[in-house]
Amino acid sequence: SFERMADVAARLEAVVARLEALASTITVGDGAGAAAPTGAAGPSAKFVEVYNEFLENEAAAFVKAAGALSEVADMGINSMAETFYSEIGNTLAMAAECSKPDQKVLMEKMKPVMELFPKAEKAAFKRGKFNNHATAWKEMLQIVNFLFVPKPRGFVEESYTLPDVYLNRILVAAKKMEGEEKSMNQAFVNSAKAIGVFFKSYVKEYHAAEIAWNKKGGDAKTWTPGAGAGAAGGVPPPPGGMAPPPMDLGPPPVIEASAPKKEASVGGMSAVFAEISKGSSMCESEEAGGATAAFKLKKVTKEMKKAMKKQPGLKPKAKKPTEKKAVKKAVKKVKPPSCEFRRGTWWVEHMVQDKEVEGVEQKHNVFVFNAQKCVITIPGKIKSITIQGCKRATIIFDQVISTFEVVDCESCKIFCRQSAPSIAIDKSKGTQVNFSEEAVQTLPDIVTSNISETNIVLPGKTSKDDPIEIPLPEQYITKISGTNGDWNTDTTMVTHGG
Repeated sequence: SFERMADVAARLEAVVARLEALASTITVGDGAGAAAPTGAAGPSAKFVEVYNEFLENEAAAFVKAAGALSEVADMGINSMAETFYSEIGNTLAMAAECSKPDQKVLMEKMKPVMELFPKAEKAAFKRGKFNNHATAWKEMLQIVNFLFVPKPRGFVEESYTLPDVYLNRILVAAKKMEGEEKSMNQAFVNSAKAIGVFFKSYVKEYHAAEIAWNKKGGDAKTWTPGAGAGAAGGVPPPPGGMAPPPMDLGPPPVIEASAPKKEASVGGMSAVFAEISKGSSMCESEEAGGATAAFKLKKVTKEMKKAMKKQPGLKPKAKKPTEKKAVKKAVKKVKPPSCEFRRGTWWVEHMVQDKEVEGVEQKHNVFVFNAQKCVITIPGKIKSITIQGCKRATIIFDQVISTFEVVDCESCKIFCRQSAPSIAIDKSKGTQVNFSEEAVQTLPDIVTSNISETNIVLPGKTSKDDPIEIPLPEQYITKISGTNGDWNTDTTMVTHGG
């Protein structure tokens, strides 16, 4: 019937529309379609599309607002922001197309972002009218940690408001401004807060438990923005150019044999040595009277020796002992202990007695320097803790939002009561990190470099069991494989015993 034919025609038109849409997504090169990586999500990943919309709206608005303020632009905040958010977008696009890589590969991919942190820190330490802008931007960089922590949703909900303290100061100062200056500062604050609100809802929607890596995707190590990742092995290197022709060095130089040396004439050096031997034998012979007679020396008799002993004036003078100058030892200056709050950080320095840092807040940092044989207690939730140059010190803390760092320390003990998403140990010896039963519910990532005698202590099976101490590896073995310039390395830790 006519109605049935119309229904079939409508269905055919729908099929043709779908085929045309599919054909537009196929890239053609060298006369053949390029095969997509196995399991790649491509542009259809919803969380990538949402983030790209964020780049075009909230991120672009912040870059524009930061560029409008000339002194903020001179600090490079607008260019840093553009790099920062676009690199996060690249990582999310990689997650849509690749399986989850190891920490080393991910950190290498995020190298452009990591290079922004010292730049932001340097800008924040410059005093001036726009110090709050620079410090707020430094705090905004912390949001990138949602790519690394075990539970991104909880981290973002606690950290997206970290810049608000400095942003609110900008708003208070803007009330006294007028005209364009006032509106530009307000735009900077509003766009910065809009970014925090976006990340809170975005991570909750798409990455609540962890980043949505593509389990069937390609290798992240070979992934590049816009090119995707190969299913295995990556793209082979381009063929090299022709090898240069060998240089014509010519025949080797001819070395002429030198003429034989003339024999020493009779009466030369041989005659000299003969005369020396002759004189020596003359001196030693009894007929010549020995060496004393030959060289006409006076013989010292026993009577002459006794007379010399009786006359003190003839005795050789004894040398006076030289007085050694006392070397003054440099007295090491001992600086007084101090604990003070400056620019968002508690500075706990040169402590030799037990100390509890009071008044810490979630947005604060703690820096412990040169603590000696004492216990430092840091209660409550805090953004980050760093200890440096400490010896035989004990650090007890409840909860850290971002990271706990140990740098250049010796024989220090760390006690984590609640949680710490990341712990970094560098250039340290004899460090012991202890976790409570509550802290092991969210185990951190531990990054180590140049360490020795470092152990982590975890609870036993029950509260009655002894804690379990696990040493961290110090030695590694690297095996090289491959041929003809295509080399690979495989590094594993060294294990001893069975």
